[in-house]
Amino acid sequence: MRLAYLDPHAVPDDCPEALQILYTVDALGDIGVDVDLVTPKPRRAIAAENILGHPLSARVKLHHLPDPRRRWWFPSASNKPFYFLASRLLRRLRADVVLVRNLKMAEYLIHKVPRSEFVFETHEIFAQTYREDHPTPTVREQLKLQALEQREALVYRRAAGLLALTPLLIEDIRAQYHIETPAIVVPDGVDLAQAKNVTDEAASGVPILLYLGSLHPWKGVDTLISAMQYVTRPSRLVIVGGSQERIGELRAQAQSQGIDERVNFIGAVEPGRRFEWIHRADICLLPLTPTSIGSRYTSPLKLFEYMAAGKPIVVSDLPSMRAVLDPDRHALLVKNGDASAFAAAIDSLLEDKTLQRRLGEAALARAGEFSWRKRAERIAAFLESLQRTR
Repeated sequence: MRLAYLDPHAVPDDCPEALQILYTVDALGDIGVDVDLVTPKPRRAIAAENILGHPLSARVKLHHLPDPRRRWWFPSASNKPFYFLASRLLRRLRADVVLVRNLKMAEYLIHKVPRSEFVFETHEIFAQTYREDHPTPTVREQLKLQALEQREALVYRRAAGLLALTPLLIEDIRAQYHIETPAIVVPDGVDLAQAKNVTDEAASGVPILLYLGSLHPWKGVDTLISAMQYVTRPSRLVIVGGSQERIGELRAQAQSQGIDERVNFIGAVEPGRRFEWIHRADICLLPLTPTSIGSRYTSPLKLFEYMAAGKPIVVSDLPSMRAVLDPDRHALLVKNGDASAFAAAIDSLLEDKTLQRRLGEAALARAGEFSWRKRAERIAAFLESLQRTR
């Protein structure tokens, strides 16, 4: 099978979208799928090997197209020139299946690719996220919401198949858009070998509580900072990732709550070094909020990476997390947004090394079910089944 994967995010890159795409196509190549990955040319040099920890599969071919955005001769932020170039290249690639995960690009290509060949990977219901972000929409925002709903309905109905991160996402798509498009759940994953290929560097001094990832408000990192007011055992919160603007906001929060000496902001790190930080941690944290994307749609890369490193984890008790974790078996699940509940769970782990070890071992065993290879196998089997029903 020959797969063309098209996306307007440059790959390789260190943003979560690019990481997920790179690991997915590498795993597909490893199981025998020929992949043409079409993206804009990266604006800075990052080798795929430095992210993956090994050379990119020989079955994956990278096609980097010009990206005219933000050039003096093309001031618009539109991706349409890239869509056009990608669709022209697509005609030459002769792919059996075309896979897209960007909604606007999917809308552009939906009439240019035979329906039987087009598959969409969905990570959220954008209209639902927009509704949550605009609880009292203006007339203009209402029109934008209508356009989003029309775009999603078109893509979900016209695609031959859907890949979704969680069963809850498929459930909500079917309920909102009344579609019968074949769909399969394919959670994100982790490279088990890469996760293990780091010496465990848990500190012998003050225990490290780690959050690693982006700092979008729906990630709930402000809850962790507030929790440090109530953590009684010696420890420090280390936050890895995020923009400088968001770090500034969270640092101001820590200062206002008088716990800035217990919170360290590392900022962005090279993707290939993220497991070094995970292995330094004593406890790993994931404080998601009850937004639709946080509670029902997300399949966080960091969760699987925490698990594959065998770390004890404290997460928000939300349906998206219960789809992966059994409470008190694979992790401690606590009420989302409750700083005192997070603090109590952290203290209980800091006081009980046996509990730390038991949760870490169970999380590691569970991580084996979420490798990138298993994700690729599920995707390939689904795509082959769609081809058989053409």
